[in-house]
Amino acid sequence: MLEYNRTRLKEAARQAMRGQRPHPMFVTFVFGALAGVGGQIISQILGLVTGSTGLSNLYAQALLEYGDMDTAVQYVLMSYGPQRLIFALLVGGGLSTLLVALWQGLMRVGYSGFCLDMVRGRQPQTGALFRAFPQAGPVLITQLLVSVFCFLWGLLLGVGFAVILIVAALLFVEYVALFVLIALAAYFAFLAGLIWVTLRYALVDFLVADQGITGMDAIRESKRLMQGNYGRLFTLKLSFLGWYLLEVGIVLLFAMIGAATMGAGLAASGLDNPLYLMAGVSLGIIGLVVLAAIIIGIFNLWLTPYVTGAEALFYDWTQGIDSTRPTPGGGDGGWDQPVQPRQNTTYTWNPTPGSSSGTGIGPGPRDGGAPKPPQSPKDDPWD
Repeated sequence: MLEYNRTRLKEAARQAMRGQRPHPMFVTFVFGALAGVGGQIISQILGLVTGSTGLSNLYAQALLEYGDMDTAVQYVLMSYGPQRLIFALLVGGGLSTLLVALWQGLMRVGYSGFCLDMVRGRQPQTGALFRAFPQAGPVLITQLLVSVFCFLWGLLLGVGFAVILIVAALLFVEYVALFVLIALAAYFAFLAGLIWVTLRYALVDFLVADQGITGMDAIRESKRLMQGNYGRLFTLKLSFLGWYLLEVGIVLLFAMIGAATMGAGLAASGLDNPLYLMAGVSLGIIGLVVLAAIIIGIFNLWLTPYVTGAEALFYDWTQGIDSTRPTPGGGDGGWDQPVQPRQNTTYTWNPTPGSSSGTGIGPGPRDGGAPKPPQSPKDDPWD
């Protein structure tokens, strides 16, 4: 089996992004727009058909008119009737949520396939986002099965967590410290279980996009490939935590700057009314938080293909494929397209005074030039 090197894998994902045309940031923007706009269209259509959109508007109007939630609910119930209200809530709400999730899952398979072709050096185009559409039915069934399994596992873990809390409360009611320790241990075990479930089916989208297998076959294959690799994929995902913490820090920083700026400005203007001061500070915070959200959104256009590309390389590693040194332009981006790895050669470089000689594996020296020692791959700064 190929040696696993997370640092080299992430470096290869960044290199693949730099060599991709169209740029993965543009494709990520298109993917996000299609997933979001498509979901809104589905919600609006079902809302109009089932009447759930009118239900929301009617409740909002009643709440403004009567100023009381209970009265507003009674008004809606009288206007719609019990049967029509239940139909609007279940079909317009539940079915809409399900279909939006399935649509976004269909697009996510296409995006996973795009990132997989990107790290393999195939130069996929934006149209690769629609690669799952020819098998839309089986792909949607696969997404539904994964959702059902995740829900059932989550339900089982939640029930187990609740049982542990109840038993601990009955047995250790007089020992508060011990009960708190047991509750914390059970909570962390619950979180670990949820992470395990997520990792269990993490390769399903790549399997569907790469090999075209769907349904229980894709789920079983994902479980097989993940055997013994849960820790590797978890640490790979965890290694990106610094980027997300940076985003949280940006939002908090902008919020503090907005509050301080507006507060100082209002204080300097001589307005001592606390309501005006609170309103001004709130506007300042909201304005800069919105600006921070825009900046983070642009940043995520780079971070998303980076993370997904690294996970695609991990998928290739589980398949015994080394895609960390792909040949650009190799392949047409179709499903189950064979990988064409770059041919590497072993070479020796001349030592500098005071150092020892060594060998490396790579494309080899350029004609007429001395070979350079291979550089160590660089990971994220905080990893």
